Amino acid sequence: MSLNQQSIWHENRQPQDILSTTPARLELVPERPCDLHICTAETLHCLQQELNLYRRLYENIPSVYFSLDTTGIILSVNKFGANCLGYTVEELLDQSVFNLFTQSDRQKLFQAFKTLLNSTTDREITNWEFRLNCPASKIFWVKVVARLLPEEEINYLIDESLSDECPPKKPQILMVLEDITAHKQAEDALRESEQRFHTMANTAPVMLWMAGVDGLFNFFNQSWLKFTGRTMEQQQGLGWLEGVHPQDQEFCQEIYDSAFHARGKFEMEYRLMRHDGEYRWILDTGVPRFTPDGKFVGYIGCCIDITERKLAEVALKHSQASVQAQLEEMEGLNRLKDEFLSTVSHELRTPLTNMKMAIQMLGIALNQEQNFMIEMAKPQAQRSKAARYYEILDNECDREINLISNFLDLQRLDTTTKPLVLETIQIQQWLWRVVELFKARNRNSSQQKLRLSVAANLPTFVCDPFSLERILIELLTNACKFSPPDAEITISAQLKTPNLQFQVINSGVEIPSSELPRIFDKFYRIPSNDPWKQGGTGLGLALVQKLTKYLGGTIEVESGSNLTCFTIQLPLNHEV
Repeated sequence: MSLNQQSIWHENRQPQDILSTTPARLELVPERPCDLHICTAETLHCLQQELNLYRRLYENIPSVYFSLDTTGIILSVNKFGANCLGYTVEELLDQSVFNLFTQSDRQKLFQAFKTLLNSTTDREITNWEFRLNCPASKIFWVKVVARLLPEEEINYLIDESLSDECPPKKPQILMVLEDITAHKQAEDALRESEQRFHTMANTAPVMLWMAGVDGLFNFFNQSWLKFTGRTMEQQQGLGWLEGVHPQDQEFCQEIYDSAFHARGKFEMEYRLMRHDGEYRWILDTGVPRFTPDGKFVGYIGCCIDITERKLAEVALKHSQASVQAQLEEMEGLNRLKDEFLSTVSHELRTPLTNMKMAIQMLGIALNQEQNFMIEMAKPQAQRSKAARYYEILDNECDREINLISNFLDLQRLDTTTKPLVLETIQIQQWLWRVVELFKARNRNSSQQKLRLSVAANLPTFVCDPFSLERILIELLTNACKFSPPDAEITISAQLKTPNLQFQVINSGVEIPSSELPRIFDKFYRIPSNDPWKQGGTGLGLALVQKLTKYLGGTIEVESGSNLTCFTIQLPLNHEV
């Protein structure tokens, strides 16, 4: 076919059509030989290949292409598009395009077509978004682009000389569907996410706010609005600052601006007016927001009412000042107490020592004049009145001396941390000496039998011997005082790794179980278990417990089966 050769496109349903645009088929027909050059076979072959190429491109272009008549009947559709919709080309031809859309969107599409057909100018329709109703398709949302093809474009290849022979062409609509399902799903997800955020934000028990890239506040949750009693419009922008205490406004603005320019987190405390007009202390924390690609999009923050905490801090400061004053007062009282104890130690012990000495000298004088020691050796019922008075005087003087000594020792143990004076002792020899010392001091008053039981091959023991001796002497004194005459008192020592165990066991007496928890209390004496009317200070066992703890050990008491046992555990690992 030469460049001067003319051709026409026309509708033909004969089998010899070259390119079909179902249902209208197009065919290249040479003009009469008298007017046109005869087309060679080679030229027709090239044209056929070119048309086949365009046909393949049209069928496989990755979009949905329709040509419709003015009533919406599908005249043609590309194969790729039909497959995307879940149909074959044959199933779609001659069907109404409206059937492919949901019932609710069909009326919208009809109105769009009506507007398109009534337009007097060429108009390309874009941004139409409709939902499909194609069960076998994965496409749910499409963007529709439609254009009305006027008659002159349909007949643009028809020779004007033949216009009388060809029937007039009806207008057609070219419609392209673009899959926007993923986009709409993303929009739905974003919308749902925003709705979820607003729901959580408005039900959160704290006040939340958001600010944009311009630094202006654009969102406040219901907790904030309820707290301030203001509307969202009043709070947006910088309106929220109106509720901040005038003395705190400049401070808040500086903190926020500094953090905003640095894109950093911030915390600030300020006073915010509540809906009732009361200023409340607020802790405001803001955190910058970024998109996944690192783009800054503003701030989100939360506020909590910390008024009670601030009031507690003020109260705590006052309390600390008060406590400090009390501590200073207590230190002063402790100094006074130490001075008092020093005075007591001198003013009471000295007269009592003199009294004891005078009593002893009185006994010597009476013995020289009246053989007083012979009188004191008689049974109590046979003694003279002078001998009985002398015994009472001597015993009560000893009791007062022990009371003051024990009391002062207890006070020193409570108020000082005097270091231990450690020595290495051989248990068997040392314990025998302590028992003999006790016998010598109590030869006239102690009528019980003392038995010493020491396990063989005990290791050397590092301890403060004075404190340990005081403990054992007090326990022996207590055992003798509350045991019947001729009862047996056992003092034992044995190894209970990693401790050394001492026991003082007396028979013939029991302590009621109800009294055991109070046995080590100061000034406590068992009221009903003293048949021999022995006097006591009530401080001996309290002093024993303090001294045992001072040595790093423990003491326990058990009573039953006509026996009472005090057990002391002391660690072996003291170092000299």
